[in-house]
Amino acid sequence: MRNHLSLLTSILLVSTLTPQASPALENGSSYANATFEQRLALSKRIKALRELRKKLPVPVPSGLFGVYAFPKKGQGVAGVVYQHHQFEGLIQGSNSVSAEHVVTTAPNRFFGDPLQPPTLRVVPKRAEADVIFPFANFAVTEKLALVGLIPLVHKKTTLETFAGAVGTQKLGTNTVTSKGLGDIKFGFIYKLHNDDDYRHNFLLDLGLSAPTGSITEEDYNLTPVGTKVKTRLAYGMQLGSGTWDGLLGLVYWGKEKKWGWGAQYLATLPLESENSEGWRYDDHHLVTGWLSYSWDPNWVTSIRLRGETQGKIHGIDPNIYGPGLGANPDNYGGDRVEVGFGINWMPAMGNNLGIEVLLPIYQDRNGVQAKHDFSLAISWRHGFF
Repeated sequence: MRNHLSLLTSILLVSTLTPQASPALENGSSYANATFEQRLALSKRIKALRELRKKLPVPVPSGLFGVYAFPKKGQGVAGVVYQHHQFEGLIQGSNSVSAEHVVTTAPNRFFGDPLQPPTLRVVPKRAEADVIFPFANFAVTEKLALVGLIPLVHKKTTLETFAGAVGTQKLGTNTVTSKGLGDIKFGFIYKLHNDDDYRHNFLLDLGLSAPTGSITEEDYNLTPVGTKVKTRLAYGMQLGSGTWDGLLGLVYWGKEKKWGWGAQYLATLPLESENSEGWRYDDHHLVTGWLSYSWDPNWVTSIRLRGETQGKIHGIDPNIYGPGLGANPDNYGGDRVEVGFGINWMPAMGNNLGIEVLLPIYQDRNGVQAKHDFSLAISWRHGFF
C-alpha cells in the first residue's frame, strides 16, 4: 500500500490551460458590450495565453507527478488530488493464493517465541487506502519551480483470523484503521532542456519527503485465541516511512499537434539507516510512460504504462509482533506493472479536472501480500499566470 502513497512521492505540476478558451472581462461584462479598450485588452490576453499554451504539454494523466513547470517566473498551479487504492485477496510471488493456503504453509517469523504458532494465523481479506493532498507549485525563475504537497491519509484493512495454532477453522474478521497526516513532500523542478518549439523537453525532479506521518499507529486486533488486544499496526498500516527520504526524478515530455507523450523515472531513496522504531523501507523505483490525445480544446484522453520495484523492509519494529501477515518485514515490496486510462476535462480557462484508473497487469510480490485490485486518481488543478 505504501508504494502507491509515496504517493506518494514526488512533486506535482501539469498543464491546466484550455487552448481555445476565451477569458471573461475583468469587470464581468460580456464581450458584446465591451469598450474598444476592453476588447483590445482581451485580444492581447487571448494571444498571450495561446503563446503560453504552446509551451505546455498536452494535459497529462491525473496520477502523474513532477512532470511539468510553468515557463515564466511568477506562474504556477494549485489544486487537490484524491487517490484510492483497493486490495482484495492474497498473492504469493506472482500467484494468487487462498487464505487457507497461507495459514497452513506461510511461516510465522516469530515461531519459537512463547505461544507463537508455526504459521501465519491472521491475514488481510481486503484493504483500502485513501489519500487527499493539496499541492502548490510556483516558478521562481524561468528554469526553476518550487513544489510541495501535504497528504492526508486514511487506511482500512479487514483481517481474517484463524482459530488456534494450526488448521483452517475461521474464527472471525476484524477491521483496523489508521488516519492522519502523511509524509510532507517538497522540492523543485529544474528545466534541463526545451526545444525552441517545445516538441521535446527534459526536466529534473529533486525533493525531500519529511517523516511527518505517524509510525506508531495502534488498533484492536482479533487474536487466534479469540481475544481482542490493542497492538501496534502492521508496517503497511502506518502513515509514513519514519525517515527522511530523497526524491529524484528525470522527465521527458513531447507534443505534436493534438498528440502528447512522455516518460518519467522517479526514485524514493531513504536517507537514514533506520527510523525511530528500528526499521526503514527499501529504495523504491518507478518508471512510467504515457500517450495523450486532445479530441477538442476541452477533452483529452490518455493511456500509460507504470512499473515499480522495491525491496523488503530493513530492520524490525519490536512492537509489531505476532502471527499476522503484516508483522513480517519480508512481506513487503516486490514488482508491479499497471496500465492506466485517463481523461481530462477543461471546463474553463486555467481549470483542469482529471481522472485516471490504474489496473495491474503483472504482480510479483515479496513473500505473501494483499493483492492489488485497482487504483483511482481524481485531480482538480487551477493555474495562475
